[in-house]
Amino acid sequence: MTAQHIYLPKTNFTQKQGNILTWQFGTNPVTTSTITFFYLHHFIPTGEKSWSISGSTGTMEDENIFLYLFSIPYTNDAPLNKTYTLKDGLIFQHGHSSPAPSGFYGFTYVDADEATVKIDIHPTKGIATGTFEAKFKSHGYRTQPKGTFNLLRDDL
Repeated sequence: MTAQHIYLPKTNFTQKQGNILTWQFGTNPVTTSTITFFYLHHFIPTGEKSWSISGSTGTMEDENIFLYLFSIPYTNDAPLNKTYTLKDGLIFQHGHSSPAPSGFYGFTYVDADEATVKIDIHPTKGIATGTFEAKFKSHGYRTQPKGTFNLLRDDL
């Protein structure tokens, strides 16, 4: 069993100036997130920590959320420049608004079948830069996003 955290921005969320996360499908135009986050997630019951990064477009109210969310294991506060795959503890997900009964918001998320994140983190400076690519082939999905990110920590 796995547990995943999905974070959906509230309407009053303030984007950190300069944060950018983009993705592209093949030769289609690049999509730039309207909301991003990068922070050190701490799961209190087990003490486990992980670096979490997300980029999204849309809102729950408009029922047009589209996002990518990934996390990598935290080791310590030393700078880190590494490539992660799902075998290395990378968790990579896609989420989107989906039809729901009247009075409800619908949301669906799916785990990537394959994913790679190349990341350069400077924890004390609060900076993460890198690239990602993923393949979603299960459950009828056929997307293969490739993207970039340049983020400042939201928890500092």
